[in-house]
Amino acid sequence: MNLSIDWNINIGTDEILRGQGADPQIVQARKPALLRAAERARAEGLGLLHPMAITAEVAVQEHRHERIRLVGGKTLTGPLVTQQLGGAQRVIAAVCTIGPELENTIARTISEDPLYALALDGLGNAAVECLAQQVCGQLAGQVKEEGLEASTPLSPGTPEWPVEVGQPQIFALLDPSKAGVKLTSGGMMIPKKSVSFVVGIGQEMSQASMCNVCSLQNTCRYQNA
Repeated sequence: MNLSIDWNINIGTDEILRGQGADPQIVQARKPALLRAAERARAEGLGLLHPMAITAEVAVQEHRHERIRLVGGKTLTGPLVTQQLGGAQRVIAAVCTIGPELENTIARTISEDPLYALALDGLGNAAVECLAQQVCGQLAGQVKEEGLEASTPLSPGTPEWPVEVGQPQIFALLDPSKAGVKLTSGGMMIPKKSVSFVVGIGQEMSQASMCNVCSLQNTCRYQNA
């Protein structure tokens, strides 16, 4: 298991607006108050981020129908997992978080300045996504040196791998409490600005777009943004 804290999260105003679910071009043209809030969030909020990532690697023992058995007795189950991680020799589980300080600031701010709190929330969404992308990139680079490939990262939250199934499976492979992350009985991570995923490591791994394995692929207005 590896805990790393050396991450550089550099988020622009456009990313903050997208993290709020807004179109940056429309905001810049028509909604100056939202733009000012996003600019303020970037100026004041980056110092509230405390990015950490914890990863653990486990060897695959056996691939079965809708089940991957791992060395040590743990399993990953579901059609999405077995399809995307088919042929994996190893699996890497990861939990990324930006810590609780930003969320605490949002909670204190939302009643008196909801526009700013919304911008901070967008910053948090964009930051944890940026962190996860950096972690995935680092993992892919490491295994490439071995002549192997990393699969598309898979996060719980689709009909084929629901949160209540996938989150406990990931948390069973590592100890996210070392990064200050815990799991509720309903499968929600605390701090909320956290993300978990698994990647498969092997010779020829699936490289499907994250948009293609997302349950919102047919309705998301920000697909491939």
